[in-house]
Amino acid sequence: MADARFRIVRLEAPGRVDVPDGRWMLRGHANRPEAVVVVEHVERPRSRFRRRRGESDEAPAIDAVRLTVIDADPLDVEDPDRWLHRADPRPQLATALERVGRLLHLHAAAAEETDPRSVRAQDLSAALLGYGTGEQAADGQLSQARPITVASAAPQRVRRSGSGMGPDERLADLLAGRDAVLAAELLTLRAREDLLRGRTREAALQLRVAVEAAIAELEPWRAAPELGPAIDRLRDQRRAVADLAAAAVRGGLDEDQLELVRNLVRETTTALRRRNDGRRVGERFA
Repeated sequence: MADARFRIVRLEAPGRVDVPDGRWMLRGHANRPEAVVVVEHVERPRSRFRRRRGESDEAPAIDAVRLTVIDADPLDVEDPDRWLHRADPRPQLATALERVGRLLHLHAAAAEETDPRSVRAQDLSAALLGYGTGEQAADGQLSQARPITVASAAPQRVRRSGSGMGPDERLADLLAGRDAVLAAELLTLRAREDLLRGRTREAALQLRVAVEAAIAELEPWRAAPELGPAIDRLRDQRRAVADLAAAAVRGGLDEDQLELVRNLVRETTTALRRRNDGRRVGERFA
């Protein structure tokens, strides 16, 4: 194992997390080691593009957190450099974020914290995909690495006019009292968050309430384009949603059940978006 290579994803984000500095082992099914997350709080120079006018180059540094996610299993490839060159960084980044999210969730549960900080892809200031030996991984080092493009470095997309109501227009309507956030929207977002963080039982339980709320709250908007059939599909899935929640209460979901949860969360999200897309900017919700 001394010569083995391990996949490593390093993330960095401004600010701090509640988890103390150190190495934290995450375990999966049957208590099997899955990954080690190394938490390091560091200081970074303030970007010159974010300095206030007249602020000197010696302005105070900003807090940042560096999160290094190391697979517990060795990298099963003959040529790690070739693997690194060809690997799609997106699933690697998603897996690393899911593991960091699980660590933050477990720490919040242990500390009885109701509003823990999350680390999302859009929060990252930098990310790397690489590999290293066991000794290097223990110190959070990498033999070779390549950068992963993060949201802060990606070009901003411009939404074209006529492409439906965007988040800015919806926010304006919400602030002006012309629209309201549906309970189903928040419940569905929580179910999506639970799935993203690996909390599958919680996602199934949250989904049951989200679907019932969506059916009731979307009905007055049935005339919106394609929304009526979407509501009917949710009605048809009520029994399946209840069965998934019951399975979650009993102890867990198998892969087929988990895939059904993912599909139903997507269907509920789509129905809610059709309601919002069917509104005209400035149209009052009641």
